[in-house]
Amino acid sequence: MNSRIRAKLLPFAIASLLVAAPVVAQNVTSSAVTGRILDNAGQPVSGATVTIVHEPSGTTRVVTTGADGRYTAQGLRVGGPFDITATKSGFTQAEQGKVYLQLGNVSAVNLQLTSAAANAQNLGAVTVNATVLNQIFTPDNKGVGTNVSQRELETTPTPGRSIQDIARLDPRVVISDRAEGKITALGQNFRYNNITVDSVSANDPFGLNSNGLATTGTPISQDTIAEYNISVANYDVDNRRGLGANINAVTKSGTNQFHGSTYYVFQNNDMIGDEVDGKKEKYAGFDRTWTAGATLGGPIIKDKLFFFASFEKSKQIGKGTSAYGPEDVSTTNPITGLTSADVQAVRNAAAKYGLTDIGNYTGGNSNLEDKRYLGKLDWNITNNHRASFTWSRTKESQPFPSGGAYNKLVLSSNWHTSVVDNQSYALHFYDDWNDVFSSNATLSYAHYKKDSGPYSGGYMPDITVHTTAYNSPSVEFGTNYSYQANQIDTKSLYASWEGILFLGDHTVKGGFDYSRDKKYNLFLQDYMGAYTFDSLNDFINGDYYSYYYNRPADGLSLNQTAAAFTLKQWGLFLQDTWQVTDRLSVQYGFRVDIPQTSDKPMYNSDFAGAGFTTPTGEVLNTNQYTVSGKRVVQPRMSFNYAFNTERMMQLRGGFGLFITEPPTVWLGNIYTNSGRTVTGFSCGQSKSNAPCNVDLPAFSADPYHQNDGVTGSSQQTVNTVDPNFHLPSAWKFSLGYDAELPWWGLVGTVEFEHLKARDAIWYQDLNLGAPTGVLPDGRVTYYKLPDADPRAKGQSNRANANKAFSSAIINLANTSRGESNNLTLALKKPFQDNWSASVGFTWSRATDVNPGMSSVAMSSYKGVYVTNSNENKPSISNYNTPLRAIASVSWRHAFFGNYYTTIGAFYDGHSGSPYSWAFGNDANGDSFYNDLAYIPRQGGVEFKSGTSQAEIDQFYAYIKNNDYLRKHQGQIAQRNGTKGAVDQPDRPCRSRRRYPACSRATRAWFVSISTMSATC
Repeated sequence: MNSRIRAKLLPFAIASLLVAAPVVAQNVTSSAVTGRILDNAGQPVSGATVTIVHEPSGTTRVVTTGADGRYTAQGLRVGGPFDITATKSGFTQAEQGKVYLQLGNVSAVNLQLTSAAANAQNLGAVTVNATVLNQIFTPDNKGVGTNVSQRELETTPTPGRSIQDIARLDPRVVISDRAEGKITALGQNFRYNNITVDSVSANDPFGLNSNGLATTGTPISQDTIAEYNISVANYDVDNRRGLGANINAVTKSGTNQFHGSTYYVFQNNDMIGDEVDGKKEKYAGFDRTWTAGATLGGPIIKDKLFFFASFEKSKQIGKGTSAYGPEDVSTTNPITGLTSADVQAVRNAAAKYGLTDIGNYTGGNSNLEDKRYLGKLDWNITNNHRASFTWSRTKESQPFPSGGAYNKLVLSSNWHTSVVDNQSYALHFYDDWNDVFSSNATLSYAHYKKDSGPYSGGYMPDITVHTTAYNSPSVEFGTNYSYQANQIDTKSLYASWEGILFLGDHTVKGGFDYSRDKKYNLFLQDYMGAYTFDSLNDFINGDYYSYYYNRPADGLSLNQTAAAFTLKQWGLFLQDTWQVTDRLSVQYGFRVDIPQTSDKPMYNSDFAGAGFTTPTGEVLNTNQYTVSGKRVVQPRMSFNYAFNTERMMQLRGGFGLFITEPPTVWLGNIYTNSGRTVTGFSCGQSKSNAPCNVDLPAFSADPYHQNDGVTGSSQQTVNTVDPNFHLPSAWKFSLGYDAELPWWGLVGTVEFEHLKARDAIWYQDLNLGAPTGVLPDGRVTYYKLPDADPRAKGQSNRANANKAFSSAIINLANTSRGESNNLTLALKKPFQDNWSASVGFTWSRATDVNPGMSSVAMSSYKGVYVTNSNENKPSISNYNTPLRAIASVSWRHAFFGNYYTTIGAFYDGHSGSPYSWAFGNDANGDSFYNDLAYIPRQGGVEFKSGTSQAEIDQFYAYIKNNDYLRKHQGQIAQRNGTKGAVDQPDRPCRSRRRYPACSRATRAWFVSISTMSATC
């Protein structure tokens, strides 16, 4: 179209984008359209009938324009094409076809009622052009995110066929650990994401999985997904969770035509690049993987009732089992001093105890297997009322072989297998009650089960047998001590309702959401006993070196040791979207979230009387604090302003408070570790403390009848939640600018996002005791002899701690310290003329006090490298990714009639993970090896006796040749002060350097080609 016609029709095109739009939230499953009906003079036409038809299914919505000529229809199917017509007596019908609507977005389509055919033709040309851009240049576009349409899904390379493959299309979202599939956004914990499919959560329901998802593999077949919406700042108040990334997907639906597919996908490690920065490196994640499946959809009653169904099976073949074996057999890593005869002797001795199937060290597998099912019904009740029902189920299993070690052979009975069954049901209603009031309602239920048990041989004690002495090679068999009682069972109910009232320039929305999660996590280590024998003869005689056994405390059952509680959460919200002028749209509102639980940890009177004090000076007089009743009010505001220019330009932004639901396991730790549910025994020759040496219980090979014989351990492990603890929350601010560029339909974008913690997590150790002194580098110490070597005779750590409790009492509290700043530059060529392309760069800097690296409270505490224990000091986050770059291009062509061939390529590159320089021992006497290193100047420290001058010179030369160490001499290292270098991807982890995940910078190309895909 030439510029003269563009200038003539631009005001009309802008008017189509600047209407009071109902904002569609992140967890919805539908789309919306809005617009204005104008006459030939540009005046609004009231009382016009607008008919919106989803052509593939015949789904029809009929609405009437108001006095300002505006119309709105929400709760529509995602995708298209739609045909939109406007009629009124005395006017010629106006029509716009081939309209595609996006998930979670409001598209704007304006029509002109006129009898002038020439003008109508010109308008049609503008409308078709605007349709490509109106999903970007729309008053609904106030936040920060990426929409991935069905067409983009079909052309985007997805080598893993996973949610992660799609999430990475947003430049602010990073797959920080490709092996585990961690999805991080804005430098936040991967567990802070909110991932939904048809409004049902796909998050890890308890928080133990390393990828943040309900399953190790993708929780749903990617061939069932119609569209994705990825957001890192969505200011709509019915957005329940939004601290990290909101990733919302909607599944496909049936239409009036039967359509289906069958597919098979194969990949092996020879098809994956084996060169990193010029160095050969064979991919070792898996040997090969395949996926096969089928889909089918169509009408049950034409224009009325439709179905869609799918089945998929995938299998990832692992790299094999243990690489260790006896020295006299062919194996990758032979164990010196251990022969196959030794293994057989252990096997024979075990058989005398009735343990006849202790497994092998070969012949097993680590294959990940998934089966995914989906069924969906869509019902057009009337033209203004629609409903859908979705059932989904994923079943997964995976063995986890124990690799052994240089002097230990682990047999397959000590491996474990995890079996997951995840099933959900979701019912949705979309209703237009009249021209000014609409509503959406959702009811869903999900049941997740995960059982982890022995790979082979059934349940038995965990037994390690050395061949001749304690330091000789050993054989381990029996049920691994961590999987003797290990189960998860969660049941989640979710309901929501929202009403939308259209009042001219104002769109008012209000409603509620409710969730009830019943959680059960059984995790009792050493429940069936764990024994170590110094020799084969000792094993035959039942004379163990050490014995560990944990059982329910007297009067309690095994189930009562589990973290079992119900968490209810109420959400209330109200919002107004105001079209202030033809160019300015403002949205403002608030939501309130209220967590509730009546379940408390078992009361611990010893803890209540111990007088433990938090670092902020508050005395805890009970271990029964929970998050119940800690409501969070979240105000939010956003805007969109369209400039009066020939080419489309807009400024958008927002500000608001967001919470996240923390991993349930963080809250569940207080139930598992109350100090009152478990009695522990630690006995044997290795234990000098009474009463173990007084009355050693006899060895028992029966996993269900272990012997006590003595009083249980007097030390208690206690985890608590601070009385003022609130669900993690943060303020978000964003500002974005989009401009239509004069070349090839490109759109340029600049975005800035700032996140400031309000209630971040802060793990505290309440049982440090008072410090005993100050070390030369300025940090405090807890050693009994503060001026002596940690290895000196008579030395002990935590000298003033309460010895009645274990090494730490971990309290989960809040801090307001920590932030994230992110700048994104992007260019996008929307799909047109059979090709599309994009490129994006994001610069980030994220800090936190504690990143929450583990599901275990103790591990989250000690996993953070610090100068002083319990310090409330933000540092670079473990999830920080300073730079990320992505690029994509896709092209399609119909070589054979309507059968298209598509080619797509995607590039993903990002900087390496940060790491810290730390001491290799417990420098400050707090019992943990997480002390940041002091970096000395030349001659600033003393070396132990016997250290040669050459070794001293080598030490200082190492500091001199490292940029970070050289610049920080005379200082204590900063946490995560250094990041993995791009030009040194193969740098190994060394004992003097502590990496959070030993991750390096990543660059990767992904290419996909699909042919003979029919488009009708």
